[in-house]
Amino acid sequence: MVKLVRGIVIALRSFENTKNQHWRCRPCANVRYFARTTRTILFKSMNTTSTKSTPFKALIAAGGTGGHLFPAIAVAEEFARITGGDCAIEFIGTADRIEATIVPKHGYPFYTIPITGLQKLISVETLKLPFRVLESVLKSRQILQETKPDCVICAGAYLSYPVGLAASQLGIPLFLMESNAFPGKTIKRLAPRATRIYATFEDSRRHFSPSVAAKLEVVGNPVRSNLNTLPDKAAARTMFGLDATKPTVFIFGGSLGARSINTAVSLSLERFRANGIQLLWQTGKNYTPSASINTEGVHIMQFVENMAAAYSVADVVVCRAGATTIAELAIIRKPAILVPFPQAANDHQTSNARALQEQGAAILLPDAEVQERLFSSVQGLLANSVAQEAMKRSLAPFAKPDAAKNIAEAILNEVTKKSHGEVL
Repeated sequence: MVKLVRGIVIALRSFENTKNQHWRCRPCANVRYFARTTRTILFKSMNTTSTKSTPFKALIAAGGTGGHLFPAIAVAEEFARITGGDCAIEFIGTADRIEATIVPKHGYPFYTIPITGLQKLISVETLKLPFRVLESVLKSRQILQETKPDCVICAGAYLSYPVGLAASQLGIPLFLMESNAFPGKTIKRLAPRATRIYATFEDSRRHFSPSVAAKLEVVGNPVRSNLNTLPDKAAARTMFGLDATKPTVFIFGGSLGARSINTAVSLSLERFRANGIQLLWQTGKNYTPSASINTEGVHIMQFVENMAAAYSVADVVVCRAGATTIAELAIIRKPAILVPFPQAANDHQTSNARALQEQGAAILLPDAEVQERLFSSVQGLLANSVAQEAMKRSLAPFAKPDAAKNIAEAILNEVTKKSHGEVL
């Protein structure tokens, strides 16, 4: 319909601008006046039709781990805030990872594709991967054609690739979010097709060609809005069944868990208990503590949904050093002992942890040493209030509280520019 009206407008404009002497007689002048008036009305109608308050719609591909999922949710929350709720945000992911549980709980429509990650060993699943990728691209195309989003946002990890590829094939604006200094394979492959790339580190730029790097904006890593103001510490400890007066450590290794950290905690429980230190321990879904463990002074959870409360209970945090975790620690200003995952791509977690340690913002504890040194490192930091306060101050430069807002505003502006360009 818009195309038909646009065609009529163009025809009337041509008629109105006709310079032939024949059209200068009074009757024809009246016709020209009618054409000009009609063209103005139709143009206004066309413009109103195209820019009326239709909800902004985005499809977000994010998941696999909390580090990829939660920044995307933070951006989705900002879309709702900025538009006053006049938006429709949907997610796409896999059926067996964290996103399948968390996204529906946040109230977002959720679609699944059959993509899986690349296995390092040759197996039947590895041989199936090319077919799963093709199937996932085709299903992504179907979902995009049915939902008709204004844009697609990919937050990295393998599940983003078929969705981003399908969006590119269908001409839908594609936006990428990269949280690590060294971009992942999926982001690097999709980058040439992207409208914009939102990065956490300036160092990411050097990993792209000049033409792709020109599309990159450094905005920081989005953090969930509820972390900007933590709940009362005593109330949070009561919620987890912890003593409000004892020194408390929050230990987690991500949604899947960290075997080395979990093993070290299990071996150190009696020493923590004997020294009056209580723990909030997120084990992750891939680790089950022994049934014989004495749980006095320790609250064990497979997954913590209320991270604001979990961070609030802590005097010290022990965790991995993924980019999202680093961003959250910087926002909440909690002293931390970072145990980088040694198998992370390009060992980027060690780089993250070292960057904080060099500024006095955290302690780096190598994964290979965590069993031997976990208890002594925690005990030493808890006993040193001066070091804790210094860490809190040193974390401030790493905090980017407006990252989610800046990304959401930038995407809305890009989509608005594109829609206005089509009208004009």
